[in-house]
Amino acid sequence: MFAYIRGTLADIDENIVVVENNGIGYSVSSSMNTIRMLPNIGSEVKLNTKLIPKEDSLTLYGFYDKEELKMFELLLSVSGIGPKGALAILSSMTVSDIQFAVAGGDAKAFAAAPGVGKKTAERVIIDLKDKVDIIGAFEAKITSDLSGAKPATSNTVKEEVLEALVALGYSASNAARALDKMTITDSTTTEQLLSDTLKQMSFL
Repeated sequence: MFAYIRGTLADIDENIVVVENNGIGYSVSSSMNTIRMLPNIGSEVKLNTKLIPKEDSLTLYGFYDKEELKMFELLLSVSGIGPKGALAILSSMTVSDIQFAVAGGDAKAFAAAPGVGKKTAERVIIDLKDKVDIIGAFEAKITSDLSGAKPATSNTVKEEVLEALVALGYSASNAARALDKMTITDSTTTEQLLSDTLKQMSFL
């Protein structure tokens, strides 16, 4: 119903952000990740929103970027996860953290969020395994890590992809075997090699 809200950041109280628009202060429930990204009070702000109705209330949830909003909606699709639990996860983990935890089957990472038990954490991994963009997450991380750095050699690219595959939960031996089958040149990028190797891993 509401795609976003734009206005003046009027107040922040725990996980509630108040955005004033045309003289009306809108109470928006947000994650700590979003709150950490907000400008100073009095500044203009835009939050991507989702309105969730209940029998006795309407609650507006807002996020600094669309990626976090999409992850919020994915978490809501998990059995046993409601808005409060989804916000708790997004307050203790970034979107990339969630993607990596799902890929690596790291239920402990989700269970560390307030109110999320072991069974619910395991359910998050099962339900989101085929929904999160793992390759995109690693590409974003690699791009961030390498920004401003000198071009990597073919050996360093291979090492970075090997580390990424191990972090995803693959054994070092299987990852190394897959990488040995890849054609790597000085022009091969880390993102390209990671994507190609993950495709190769699916055939091992």
